[in-house]
Amino acid sequence: MTRWQAFWQRILSPPTARFILALLALFFAAGGAFYLMSGQVEGENKDAAIFALGALFGLATNGFNYYFGSTARGDEKPVEAEIVNPPEEPVPVKDG
Repeated sequence: MTRWQAFWQRILSPPTARFILALLALFFAAGGAFYLMSGQVEGENKDAAIFALGALFGLATNGFNYYFGSTARGDEKPVEAEIVNPPEEPVPVKDG
């Protein structure tokens, strides 16, 4: 495999493509926020623009949470639960 093939195979891998999409979503969300704050949006288009901008911010947030959150660190170990009241000794419940 040549260096160029290895480069394109790494660039086109699913994790890298998802990371690029997350960055693009953040870029478009930031651009939309800048447009809403600096430009003028007509009254009837204002609600649709704010809705679309919220959707883009949501996508960017999900992307960054995935890539820089606990999934990226490998914190997928299950948390050990301690059984405080085993079935042999249930918690007393008052009736009525």
